Amino acid sequence: MKIYTSRYQNPELSNGSYTVVGITRGAPKFPLRYVLAGNIIEIAPPGYLFNEYDRTRFTRPYFANMDRVGVARIRSILNQYLALGKDVVLCCYEDVTKPGEWCHRLVFAEWWKARTGETIEELQDPSTYKAKQGSSLILPKKESEKPKEPEPEQLSLFGLQPPIA
Repeated sequence: MKIYTSRYQNPELSNGSYTVVGITRGAPKFPLRYVLAGNIIEIAPPGYLFNEYDRTRFTRPYFANMDRVGVARIRSILNQYLALGKDVVLCCYEDVTKPGEWCHRLVFAEWWKARTGETIEELQDPSTYKAKQGSSLILPKKESEKPKEPEPEQLSLFGLQPPIA
Protein backbone atom coordinates (compact mmCIF):
# COMPACT_ATOMS: atom_id res chain seq x y z
CA MET A 1 0.00 0.00 0.00
CA LYS A 2 1.09 3.54 -0.73
CA ILE A 3 0.79 6.96 0.83
CA TYR A 4 -0.17 9.92 -1.36
CA THR A 5 -0.91 13.59 -0.86
CA SER A 6 -3.78 15.50 -2.47
CA ARG A 7 -6.39 18.19 -1.98
CA TYR A 8 -9.75 17.59 -0.36
CA GLN A 9 -11.60 18.44 -3.60
CA ASN A 10 -9.82 15.91 -5.81
CA PRO A 11 -12.65 13.94 -7.51
CA GLU A 12 -10.40 10.85 -7.61
CA LEU A 13 -11.00 10.47 -3.85
CA SER A 14 -14.70 9.71 -4.30
CA ASN A 15 -14.14 6.30 -5.92
CA GLY A 16 -13.76 4.54 -2.56
CA SER A 17 -10.25 3.22 -3.24
CA TYR A 18 -8.49 5.31 -0.58
CA THR A 19 -8.35 5.99 3.14
CA VAL A 20 -8.55 9.79 3.12
CA VAL A 21 -6.96 11.62 6.05
CA GLY A 22 -6.76 15.35 6.69
CA ILE A 23 -3.49 17.01 7.61
CA THR A 24 -5.01 20.41 8.40
CA ARG A 25 -5.80 22.42 11.51
CA GLY A 26 -9.52 21.98 10.87
CA ALA A 27 -11.96 19.92 8.83
CA PRO A 28 -13.28 21.19 5.49
CA LYS A 29 -16.41 23.33 5.75
CA PHE A 30 -17.62 22.17 2.33
CA PRO A 31 -19.30 18.82 1.64
CA LEU A 32 -17.06 15.88 0.76
CA ARG A 33 -18.05 13.01 -1.53
CA TYR A 34 -16.16 10.50 0.57
CA VAL A 35 -15.58 9.62 4.22
CA LEU A 36 -12.75 11.44 5.96
CA ALA A 37 -11.09 8.75 8.10
CA GLY A 38 -9.40 11.20 10.44
CA ASN A 39 -6.94 14.05 10.74
CA ILE A 40 -3.23 14.04 11.58
CA ILE A 41 -2.80 17.40 13.31
CA GLU A 42 0.90 16.63 13.81
CA ILE A 43 1.49 17.15 10.07
CA ALA A 44 -0.50 20.40 9.89
CA PRO A 45 1.61 23.55 10.02
CA PRO A 46 1.93 25.05 13.50
CA GLY A 47 -0.02 28.26 14.04
CA TYR A 48 3.01 30.53 13.68
CA LEU A 49 3.48 29.29 10.08
CA PHE A 50 -0.16 29.48 9.08
CA ASN A 51 0.18 32.77 7.18
CA GLU A 52 3.64 32.14 5.72
CA TYR A 53 3.17 32.11 1.96
CA ASP A 54 6.85 32.02 0.95
CA ARG A 55 7.89 28.39 0.52
CA THR A 56 11.55 29.08 1.22
CA ARG A 57 10.78 30.83 4.52
CA PHE A 58 8.23 28.13 5.40
CA THR A 59 10.38 25.05 4.81
CA ARG A 60 13.10 25.35 7.49
CA PRO A 61 10.76 26.00 10.46
CA TYR A 62 8.30 23.37 9.18
CA PHE A 63 11.12 20.80 8.96
CA ALA A 64 12.18 21.76 12.52
CA ASN A 65 8.61 21.27 13.73
CA MET A 66 8.36 17.89 12.00
CA ASP A 67 11.71 16.86 13.51
CA ARG A 68 10.27 17.61 16.97
CA VAL A 69 7.26 15.39 16.20
CA GLY A 70 9.56 12.75 14.74
CA VAL A 71 9.45 10.07 12.09
CA ALA A 72 8.56 7.35 14.63
CA ARG A 73 5.40 9.19 15.76
CA ILE A 74 4.26 9.98 12.21
CA ARG A 75 5.01 6.44 11.01
CA SER A 76 2.99 5.01 13.90
CA ILE A 77 -0.02 7.15 12.99
CA LEU A 78 0.28 6.40 9.26
CA ASN A 79 0.51 2.67 9.97
CA GLN A 80 -2.83 2.82 11.80
CA TYR A 81 -4.46 4.19 8.64
CA LEU A 82 -2.59 1.79 6.34
CA ALA A 83 -3.90 -1.08 8.50
CA LEU A 84 -7.38 -0.25 7.17
CA GLY A 85 -6.28 -1.95 3.93
CA LYS A 86 -6.24 0.87 1.37
CA ASP A 87 -3.76 3.40 0.05
CA VAL A 88 -3.72 6.46 2.32
CA VAL A 89 -4.17 9.98 0.95
CA LEU A 90 -3.07 12.92 3.13
CA CYS A 91 -5.20 15.96 2.25
CA CYS A 92 -5.21 19.70 2.60
CA TYR A 93 -6.87 22.47 0.58
CA GLU A 94 -4.56 23.86 -2.11
CA ASP A 95 -4.71 22.88 -5.77
CA VAL A 96 -1.00 22.47 -6.46
CA THR A 97 -1.61 21.68 -10.13
CA LYS A 98 -2.02 25.42 -10.69
CA PRO A 99 1.22 27.15 -11.68
CA GLY A 100 2.97 28.71 -8.68
CA GLU A 101 0.81 26.93 -6.08
CA TRP A 102 2.34 24.93 -3.24
CA CYS A 103 1.33 23.89 0.24
CA HIS A 104 2.61 22.17 3.35
CA ARG A 105 1.71 18.68 2.06
CA LEU A 106 4.44 19.02 -0.58
CA VAL A 107 6.91 20.21 2.06
CA PHE A 108 5.86 17.31 4.30
CA ALA A 109 6.56 14.88 1.43
CA GLU A 110 10.03 16.46 1.06
CA TRP A 111 10.66 16.13 4.80
CA TRP A 112 9.51 12.49 4.79
CA LYS A 113 11.78 11.68 1.82
CA ALA A 114 14.75 13.42 3.50
CA ARG A 115 14.24 11.59 6.79
CA THR A 116 13.14 8.13 5.59
CA GLY A 117 14.15 7.82 1.94
CA GLU A 118 10.50 6.99 1.14
CA THR A 119 8.68 8.93 -1.58
CA ILE A 120 5.15 10.25 -1.09
CA GLU A 121 3.64 11.18 -4.45
CA GLU A 122 0.82 13.59 -5.25
CA LEU A 123 -2.32 11.65 -6.21
CA GLN A 124 -3.45 12.22 -9.79
CA ASP A 125 -6.14 14.93 -9.93
CA PRO A 126 -8.26 14.64 -13.08
CA SER A 127 -10.29 17.78 -12.47
CA THR A 128 -8.33 20.88 -13.45
CA TYR A 129 -5.29 19.93 -15.51
CA LYS A 130 -5.35 16.84 -17.69
CA ALA A 131 -2.16 14.84 -18.04
CA LYS A 132 -0.95 13.98 -21.56
CA GLN A 133 0.83 10.75 -22.32
CA GLY A 134 3.98 10.99 -20.26
CA SER A 135 4.19 13.56 -17.51
CA SER A 136 3.54 16.92 -19.19
CA LEU A 137 0.38 18.83 -18.43
CA ILE A 138 -2.26 20.26 -20.73
CA LEU A 139 -3.31 23.58 -19.30
CA PRO A 140 -6.85 24.86 -19.72
CA LYS A 141 -7.32 27.41 -22.48
CA LYS A 142 -7.03 31.06 -21.57
CA GLU A 143 -10.23 33.06 -21.75
CA SER A 144 -8.99 34.82 -24.90
CA GLU A 145 -8.50 31.43 -26.65
CA LYS A 146 -11.94 30.05 -25.84
CA PRO A 147 -14.59 30.35 -28.55
CA LYS A 148 -16.96 33.23 -27.89
CA GLU A 149 -20.57 32.36 -27.34
CA PRO A 150 -23.08 34.54 -29.17
CA GLU A 151 -24.57 37.32 -27.09
CA PRO A 152 -28.17 36.58 -26.13
CA GLU A 153 -30.81 38.80 -27.72
CA GLN A 154 -31.92 41.52 -25.33
CA LEU A 155 -35.68 41.31 -24.97
CA SER A 156 -37.82 44.30 -24.15
CA LEU A 157 -40.05 44.24 -21.11
CA PHE A 158 -42.74 46.05 -23.11
CA GLY A 159 -42.69 44.05 -26.34
CA LEU A 160 -41.12 44.94 -29.65
CA GLN A 161 -40.21 48.56 -30.23
CA PRO A 162 -40.99 50.05 -33.64
CA PRO A 163 -37.89 50.89 -35.66
CA ILE A 164 -36.78 54.50 -35.40
CA ALA A 165 -36.99 56.20 -38.80
